Amino acid sequence: MSYLDSVQQFWSMLNNRELAALIWIAAAVLWAFSKKSMRESLVGIVRGFLKPRVLIPLVAMLAWVGLELLIGVRLALWNLVLAKGTILWTLGSAGALLFNCAQIDSDGSDLRFFRRTILATVGVAAFVEFFVNLYVMSLVAELGFQIVVTVLSLMVVVADQKPEYKSAKVFCERVLALIGLALFVLTARQIYLHWQQLNVTDVLLDFALPVWLTIGLVPFLYLFSIFLAYDAAFRRINWEASDRRARWRSGLALLSVLRFRTHTVRRFTGYGYFSRKLGEAQTFTAARGVIAEFQDVLRRTEQAKIDEEDRLKRYCGSLELDAYGRRLDRREFAETIAALQWLATCQMGWYRRESRYRTDMLDMLGDDFRNQGLPKKSGIKLYVAQDGQSWYAWRQTVTGWYFAIAATGPPPDQWMYDGPEPPTGFPGEDSSWGDGPFSNLVNRNWR
Repeated sequence: MSYLDSVQQFWSMLNNRELAALIWIAAAVLWAFSKKSMRESLVGIVRGFLKPRVLIPLVAMLAWVGLELLIGVRLALWNLVLAKGTILWTLGSAGALLFNCAQIDSDGSDLRFFRRTILATVGVAAFVEFFVNLYVMSLVAELGFQIVVTVLSLMVVVADQKPEYKSAKVFCERVLALIGLALFVLTARQIYLHWQQLNVTDVLLDFALPVWLTIGLVPFLYLFSIFLAYDAAFRRINWEASDRRARWRSGLALLSVLRFRTHTVRRFTGYGYFSRKLGEAQTFTAARGVIAEFQDVLRRTEQAKIDEEDRLKRYCGSLELDAYGRRLDRREFAETIAALQWLATCQMGWYRRESRYRTDMLDMLGDDFRNQGLPKKSGIKLYVAQDGQSWYAWRQTVTGWYFAIAATGPPPDQWMYDGPEPPTGFPGEDSSWGDGPFSNLVNRNWR
């Protein structure tokens, strides 16, 4: 079979929905290539994929998938009819999983990532997606359907960033839900009317394909995540160690103690102190001792978190104070302090650039302090003077206690306050801020 015949055969296997998607993708690519800046970006992306650090894992994954297919043929789970689905799964789901490997242990549990990965392939959403693809409309209808869904989805994403567009976001989400429901009902009707024409065996094999391919890919992803973790750790060690012997000694010590605990290996990489100390170790035993010390610090840190969580639960709703006059019910205290300090850092950076504080800094940050532990809509209130030379912000925690931060002049001027009521003005106007920055009488709970 010639190359042209192979292309024509594969093209004939595509349904109208897939053809419509390819047409829109091709149109987007052609549009991108018509713009010089986009063309340069695309060329940069292609070059990035051709780098050994990206290309080798891709080739290794393709080889692993090939091994899966060979086993699938032996078990009668795969045949050439499933080639299209296999290619689409490899380009989509498998590629995404490979490049998300760096986040496998982001929550501290490798197994949790793999559990989510497998459940996602057999969950309700996966079934609904497969079900509605059993019936497709005409090519023209699919082209219109996909552009409408894409526009509505983009509108939801954009509206989610602006609170004033909340009603538009809700409207678009409801329209998308109605479209999905209509598509589901239409597919169910077509299946009912043409049940006799449906090859149940092929349908079941097609549905099972992404499930067993994903499950089979999990061991490769796990091994690759280990490689990524140790690659980063060894690079840090090579930077810190003085010679090749020290690098080998440090690397072997790390591997012998931490083994396949990728989350712990990644955390070790983030501790510059222990990386330097490991590189300076003169013997293999001393190097293992450094890692043991790191593990002890890690255990004590984790225990401190557990103790803090227990303390928060124990004093939930309490009005008691400790020996230093600080509240014992400290729910959201640390998160609120971290968010206000980040806001202050951003304001200081803007002042050094523009010689004034920014009035819409919260909007610029998207009011997003999830990295500091607060919900998407933080509840922070920001006030900036008309001349831009002073500002303050406050937030109420779930305990009803308020935290506030302010500046009345150029950086590093900073005022901090916490109390039962929010400040009602700038420092100097409102006495609740105390008699000067960092007044110990009005910010006890900041420590």
